[in-house]
Amino acid sequence: MGNPDPNEVPLARRLGLFDATMIVMGGIIGAGIFVNPAVVARHVHTPLLVLGAWLIGGMIALIGAFVYAELAALRPRVGGQYAYLRDAYHPIVAFLYGWTLL
Repeated sequence: MGNPDPNEVPLARRLGLFDATMIVMGGIIGAGIFVNPAVVARHVHTPLLVLGAWLIGGMIALIGAFVYAELAALRPRVGGQYAYLRDAYHPIVAFLYGWTLL
């Protein structure tokens, strides 16, 4: 941690749209995408049913995404789910929800 090298180019401290999208997708998908196919195939022995299970799960996730898109259109505020819970129920509910995520 001595003196910085004057010839060294510092890295830019910024995230673009692609970078931020990949970080969010990595947090949502995680490593489970590599483990879950084996678990599903172990319980469902037909490849068609395995694909069907993934399609049903994808449809449920898509419906959830549409719900959040509608909420964001109705309440365009900063805060995401915290703001939705605060408006729908009570600020203490939103506060407790936020703390359970830590």
